[in-house]
Amino acid sequence: MRNTVAKLLEVKSIRRLDVDEYLRGIQKLSDEAISSERAEYAAKIFSALADPVRIRILRLLEKESLCVCELMIALRLRQPLVSYHLKVLRESGLVKPIKKGRWIFYGIADKKLVKLVSKITEFAE
Repeated sequence: MRNTVAKLLEVKSIRRLDVDEYLRGIQKLSDEAISSERAEYAAKIFSALADPVRIRILRLLEKESLCVCELMIALRLRQPLVSYHLKVLRESGLVKPIKKGRWIFYGIADKKLVKLVSKITEFAE
């Protein structure tokens, strides 16, 4: 590794740093960019958003809280599939259940994330 980094320093014409200083700088750059925990959380959100049905659910819930049966009608999907997608969205922290008596409605957990989804979907238009 040290030989590779030494060659890299030559290619990049970096003479002011030795290999150890350069390695410490790269490690610091990595630590400052994003922590492993934050990167894992972001990846979980991106994974949850990687399905068109889940994006549609979020856009529907952006308007109002809905129960599973309303989402079934709006999406023209069967209950097990809607419930599965809600589970993924719930586990990623994007939606939250809202209990009203015997009914469970789903709403947006974080408005900032929905704004982000809205911006991303604008690129598809």
